[in-house]
Amino acid sequence: MPIPSKRSPPSEIQNTIYIVDDDEAVMDSLQALLETFGFNVQSYGSGSEFLADEGHRAAGCLVIDHHMPGVSGLDTVDNLRSNGVQIPTILISGRLDYVTTQRATRLGVRELLDKPVAAERLLQAIRTTLAEVG
Repeated sequence: MPIPSKRSPPSEIQNTIYIVDDDEAVMDSLQALLETFGFNVQSYGSGSEFLADEGHRAAGCLVIDHHMPGVSGLDTVDNLRSNGVQIPTILISGRLDYVTTQRATRLGVRELLDKPVAAERLLQAIRTTLAEVG
């Protein structure tokens, strides 16, 4: 994943980006990229792990993989919404299909990105999402 030029508005430092991905290499890569741009990042290896942490109720943005063992990305988002948590969400997946897209839309997912995710595209999606909820 090539790293784009570093441009980090001061407001990004105040927002936490929650990464949920069962692929440790992807999770670590995304975390390193986002930290380079001044984001506060917390990573989780599964939807269950993320749901168990009450800290995710803070302002920020969720970047979550869909296809994970156990609780899928959209099942995690559905659980959050059912419990009144409306964290802005970006879904990433190597296999987006019509059913997944429709369900993500119903759950209020703001962006759907195909893996592998281009660094600049992910940064743009996060910045846009944070600006919209800002």
